[in-house]
Amino acid sequence: MRIGILSASTKGADLHENKRLSEEILDLGHEPEIINYRQTAVAVTEEGRFLYKFDESDNPQPVDVDAVIPRVGKFVEAGAMALRLLTSKNIYSTAEPNSIERAKSKMSTHIWLDSNGIPTPYSIHPTGTKPENPRPTLRLLTNDPQQKVILKTDRGSHGNGVVMAESRRSAISAAQAFQSNQIKYLIQEFAEAPDSSSLASDIRLIVVEGRIVAAMKRQAQDEEDFRSNLKQGAKGTIYEPTPRETELALKSCEILDLQVAGVDIIPSQRGPLVNEVNVSPEFGIEKVTEVNVARAIAELAVRKASEKIVPLEIEEEKAA
Repeated sequence: MRIGILSASTKGADLHENKRLSEEILDLGHEPEIINYRQTAVAVTEEGRFLYKFDESDNPQPVDVDAVIPRVGKFVEAGAMALRLLTSKNIYSTAEPNSIERAKSKMSTHIWLDSNGIPTPYSIHPTGTKPENPRPTLRLLTNDPQQKVILKTDRGSHGNGVVMAESRRSAISAAQAFQSNQIKYLIQEFAEAPDSSSLASDIRLIVVEGRIVAAMKRQAQDEEDFRSNLKQGAKGTIYEPTPRETELALKSCEILDLQVAGVDIIPSQRGPLVNEVNVSPEFGIEKVTEVNVARAIAELAVRKASEKIVPLEIEEEKAA
C-alpha cells in the first residue's frame, strides 16, 4: 500500500518527522509518499475527483494513496483543501480536514474545549480591526495593572509569536503592535504555577487513536524564558501523567475528533489547563522517552487503510 504524508515543508523527505514516518512505513512493508500540498491541484472533472501533484515540467500527476497522514503546519487552507479531496474519495486520514482547521486556531480550540468542560487558559481573541485601545479589553482578564499576561498569534508553533507582558502598559504596546500589523492574536492569562518553581514548564502528551503513547515534561532552563518548548531550549524528561491529565488529553482529542495529536497541559492554581492541541506534533519526544511515536502513527494509517480495502472476491459475493 501507499501511505501519503501531506506536508508543505520545504525540506520535504529530509524533514525529521517526514523521514521518521517514511522509515516506519517502509519497515512495515509499505511505500511512503511525501505530498507537498502547496504544489498540488484539486480537481472535479468528467473523469472524477482527483488530487494532482506536478512534475518538473508542470504536468499534473494524480496522487494515488491508500491512506494519508496530514502534517499541516502553515497554509492551513491549502492543506485542508487537498485533504478534503482525498477523504472525499474514502481515503483514510489520521485527521479530518474540519478537525485540522479547528485545532490549528488556538482560539477555536479553546472555544470547543471550554464548551465541553475542558479547562483552558482564559483568553480573548480580537476578530478584526478593534480594539484600537486594548486597555478596557485587558481588564476582562485582570484588574491588576501589574499582572502578567500572555499575547500570542492565533496560529503558530515552537513558541514563536508568543510574548509575555510584565504589566498592563507593556501588554497594551504588544496588543497594538499585533493589531497594527493585522496579525490575529490572543490575549491570555498568565497561569501561575501552583508551586514556587520559577522555571516555566508544561506537559506534552502524544495521543494516537485514543491512547497516550508518550509523555514528557518540558521545563525552561532559563528563569527569564517563560516558554517551555524544546526548540526554545527547554529540557524534556520522561513523565508519568496523572489520571486527570490523561483524562484531559484523551477527552480533548475526542472533542476535536483527532486520531493523532500532541496535547500541551500547563499547571496552574486552578489545576491543569489544556493550553494547545497540536495536530502535527514533532517527534523530539522520541529522544526523550525512547518511545517510537512514528511507528504508532504509521501502524494506525496502515491498519485503517487495510480495513478500507475490500478483497475482490468479497465484493463479488456481495454483488451476487
